[in-house]
Amino acid sequence: YEENGKKVSHAFDGVKDMMKFYHNPSKWGNYTKQKDEALTLLVTDYYTQEAIDGKKAFYVVGSDAFGPMGKEFIPFSSRKSAETFLKDHKGQKILQLFEIQESLVYEQDK
Repeated sequence: YEENGKKVSHAFDGVKDMMKFYHNPSKWGNYTKQKDEALTLLVTDYYTQEAIDGKKAFYVVGSDAFGPMGKEFIPFSSRKSAETFLKDHKGQKILQLFEIQESLVYEQDK
Protein backbone atom coordinates (compact mmCIF):
# COMPACT_ATOMS: atom_id res chain seq x y z
CA TYR A 1 0.00 0.00 0.00
CA GLU A 2 0.97 3.59 -0.21
CA GLU A 3 1.00 6.01 2.66
CA ASN A 4 1.73 9.63 1.84
CA GLY A 5 3.10 8.56 -1.54
CA LYS A 6 5.52 5.94 -0.15
CA LYS A 7 5.15 2.19 -0.54
CA VAL A 8 4.75 0.43 2.79
CA SER A 9 4.29 -3.15 3.90
CA HIS A 10 2.26 -4.50 6.78
CA ALA A 11 2.11 -7.72 8.80
CA PHE A 12 -1.08 -9.00 10.44
CA ASP A 13 -1.91 -11.51 13.19
CA GLY A 14 -4.19 -13.39 10.83
CA VAL A 15 -5.84 -13.36 7.43
CA LYS A 16 -9.03 -11.83 8.85
CA ASP A 17 -7.18 -8.69 9.96
CA MET A 18 -5.37 -8.51 6.63
CA MET A 19 -8.75 -8.69 4.87
CA LYS A 20 -10.11 -5.81 6.94
CA PHE A 21 -7.20 -3.66 5.83
CA TYR A 22 -7.38 -4.94 2.24
CA HIS A 23 -11.04 -3.96 1.87
CA ASN A 24 -10.87 -0.57 3.57
CA PRO A 25 -7.32 0.66 4.19
CA SER A 26 -8.38 4.27 4.78
CA LYS A 27 -10.18 3.14 7.95
CA TRP A 28 -6.76 2.35 9.46
CA GLY A 29 -4.85 5.48 8.52
CA ASN A 30 -3.90 7.66 5.59
CA TYR A 31 -3.83 4.74 3.13
CA THR A 32 -5.17 4.56 -0.39
CA LYS A 33 -6.84 1.42 -1.77
CA GLN A 34 -4.57 -0.14 -4.38
CA LYS A 35 -5.47 -2.25 -7.39
CA ASP A 36 -4.87 -5.97 -6.85
CA GLU A 37 -2.19 -5.96 -9.57
CA ALA A 38 -0.15 -3.52 -7.47
CA LEU A 39 -0.32 -5.63 -4.30
CA THR A 40 1.69 -8.52 -2.99
CA LEU A 41 -0.39 -10.46 -0.46
CA LEU A 42 1.41 -13.28 1.30
CA VAL A 43 -0.39 -15.69 3.59
CA THR A 44 0.79 -18.88 5.28
CA ASP A 45 -0.50 -22.21 3.99
CA TYR A 46 -2.05 -24.00 6.96
CA TYR A 47 -0.51 -27.41 6.21
CA THR A 48 2.91 -26.54 4.76
CA GLN A 49 3.50 -23.32 6.76
CA GLU A 50 4.99 -21.81 3.60
CA ALA A 51 4.29 -18.29 2.35
CA ILE A 52 1.88 -18.41 -0.60
CA ASP A 53 0.25 -15.86 -2.88
CA GLY A 54 -2.84 -14.63 -1.06
CA LYS A 55 -4.45 -13.60 -4.35
CA LYS A 56 -4.35 -17.22 -5.56
CA ALA A 57 -4.98 -18.96 -2.23
CA PHE A 58 -8.07 -20.93 -1.26
CA TYR A 59 -9.57 -19.91 2.09
CA VAL A 60 -11.75 -22.08 4.32
CA VAL A 61 -14.24 -20.11 6.37
CA GLY A 62 -16.38 -21.29 9.27
CA SER A 63 -14.16 -24.11 10.50
CA ASP A 64 -13.46 -25.26 14.04
CA ALA A 65 -9.86 -23.97 13.74
CA PHE A 66 -9.26 -20.54 15.23
CA GLY A 67 -6.52 -18.00 14.71
CA PRO A 68 -5.02 -15.54 17.18
CA MET A 69 -8.04 -13.24 16.72
CA GLY A 70 -10.78 -15.90 16.87
CA LYS A 71 -12.67 -17.12 13.80
CA GLU A 72 -10.35 -17.06 10.82
CA PHE A 73 -9.95 -17.55 7.09
CA ILE A 74 -7.62 -20.56 6.80
CA PRO A 75 -5.41 -20.36 3.66
CA PHE A 76 -4.20 -23.13 1.36
CA SER A 77 -2.21 -23.20 -1.87
CA SER A 78 -4.45 -25.85 -3.44
CA ARG A 79 -8.18 -26.48 -3.58
CA LYS A 80 -7.53 -30.15 -2.73
CA SER A 81 -5.86 -29.21 0.57
CA ALA A 82 -8.68 -26.77 1.33
CA GLU A 83 -11.27 -29.50 0.65
CA THR A 84 -9.48 -31.92 2.99
CA PHE A 85 -9.35 -29.29 5.73
CA LEU A 86 -12.99 -28.33 5.16
CA LYS A 87 -14.08 -31.93 5.77
CA ASP A 88 -11.74 -32.52 8.72
CA HIS A 89 -12.54 -29.24 10.49
CA LYS A 90 -16.24 -28.73 9.80
CA GLY A 91 -15.68 -25.76 7.48
CA GLN A 92 -18.61 -24.01 5.81
CA LYS A 93 -17.10 -23.08 2.44
CA ILE A 94 -14.00 -22.48 0.36
CA LEU A 95 -13.48 -19.03 -1.14
CA GLN A 96 -10.85 -17.17 -3.10
CA LEU A 97 -9.87 -13.57 -2.43
CA PHE A 98 -12.22 -12.07 -5.02
CA GLU A 99 -15.17 -13.86 -3.36
CA ILE A 100 -14.53 -12.55 0.15
CA GLN A 101 -16.72 -9.52 0.77
CA GLU A 102 -15.95 -7.06 3.55
CA SER A 103 -19.22 -7.94 5.31
CA LEU A 104 -18.15 -11.60 5.54
CA VAL A 105 -14.85 -10.55 7.10
CA TYR A 106 -16.63 -8.68 9.89
CA GLU A 107 -19.12 -11.54 10.40
CA GLN A 108 -16.17 -13.58 11.66
CA ASP A 109 -15.90 -11.26 14.68
CA LYS A 110 -19.34 -12.27 15.94
